[in-house]
Amino acid sequence: MTLRSRPADTAGTAESAASDGTAAGDTALFERDGARVVPTAHARGPWRRDTLHGGAVAALLADSIDIPGWTPVRITFDLLAPVRDTPMTLTVTRPEGGSRVQRQVITLLAGDVPVARAHCLAVRRTRLDLPDGVTDHRNPFADVPVPDLSRPTPGARQAVGWDSFDSGAVRVHPLESSDLGEGAIGVWVRLLVPVVAGQSTSAIARVAAAADYGSVATNARLPFDRWSFMNAELSLHVSREPAGPWVGLVATGVVQPVGSGLSSATLYDSAGRLGQSAQALVVEARPRD
Repeated sequence: MTLRSRPADTAGTAESAASDGTAAGDTALFERDGARVVPTAHARGPWRRDTLHGGAVAALLADSIDIPGWTPVRITFDLLAPVRDTPMTLTVTRPEGGSRVQRQVITLLAGDVPVARAHCLAVRRTRLDLPDGVTDHRNPFADVPVPDLSRPTPGARQAVGWDSFDSGAVRVHPLESSDLGEGAIGVWVRLLVPVVAGQSTSAIARVAAAADYGSVATNARLPFDRWSFMNAELSLHVSREPAGPWVGLVATGVVQPVGSGLSSATLYDSAGRLGQSAQALVVEARPRD
């Protein structure tokens, strides 16, 4: 099974754009060329000009999940090789499993070579009459006004050095709160463009794009201009279908002198606590001029 075509809302209005959290008419992360997906400048990453951002890759893989009526509760994204700025193809397996749990695998290929893969586990969606208060959780975003997240992150192009996912496709805004815990960093993240041109973006794809920013806490420990901390994978767990256009992260980071590190984050959205994410990092010193 290859990448399906999910049509965009035919109305093409601001209302339809708000429903999936992306801006109508803006350039997407990827465009279609027959059976291939072609990255745009909005999919580029911060480490190399010819390599894609982990958030863009995760969003593309998550957007290809095709298990209608089920909730994707766990997705593991493995970056098997550098994902270059080149046309690629996607393969999507048929869902398999039982009446409560289904699994699906999505693979991104450059030619015949797999460069990234997602394993999705989905749970049958149902309705439960739960006891009062059981869904209540501490939420540091609840009492803070939502900032303006309609424009890309200021200064991102200057920090990265070229047009990229950070400068054109997403808005990251710090959460100002004294209730985050020692070493934790809070941010609002909103994906501003569709994942694939001409089709609506799934809610789980927006969360996957945002979860890649769990490394903000590592960035607080290691200056971006002197260190790189690329993630080799992303593990995402959610407890329900995501709500609203933005995702909130409260992230912590651990780095070690052996060349590896870990970023983890608790995820929130406009409906409350959503899930959690983690990334294994490859930590390296940047070459000095």
